[in-house]
Amino acid sequence: MDKTAYEAIYIVESNLADDAVRAIVDKYRGVLEGGGAIVEDVDIWEPRRLAYPIKNRREGIYIVANFIADAPAKNELDRIFRISDDVLRYMIVKQDEKADRYPSKARAAEQERRDREFAARSAAQAASAPVETAQPTVTDLPESPAAPEATSSDATNDAGSASEE
Repeated sequence: MDKTAYEAIYIVESNLADDAVRAIVDKYRGVLEGGGAIVEDVDIWEPRRLAYPIKNRREGIYIVANFIADAPAKNELDRIFRISDDVLRYMIVKQDEKADRYPSKARAAEQERRDREFAARSAAQAASAPVETAQPTVTDLPESPAAPEATSSDATNDAGSASEE
């Protein structure tokens, strides 16, 4: 049979522990490998807000799996996704020959680039920050007598007496 490159994207609940998510990934990897497929890459994304509620959930963990399989293995994965309670939504697409077969490596490289840029910006901001000099505190100043506060009635009396003159 002719094997084709596919990408399966599925969403699981965001409140699952890392071990539970890993068990779900391993379960579907086993379905594929049991059907003779070669799983090339699996990328687990952090929880993301869904565009609309799915099964009363507002967030989900996206899992992207790239694999090479023949039609029966892909169809078996599709069947298992349809009857599984742990998958909120799924989609299996045939990949173009020019598509990136290892998205987790691309995401890791992009994250590393962002981290380097953030560190460079932080270092530049720290270098351009003004150096704080010691300012005298209130206790360092000589004591002066406090001026009495004027009340509103004093201000009107002063204004009134000035107009009387």
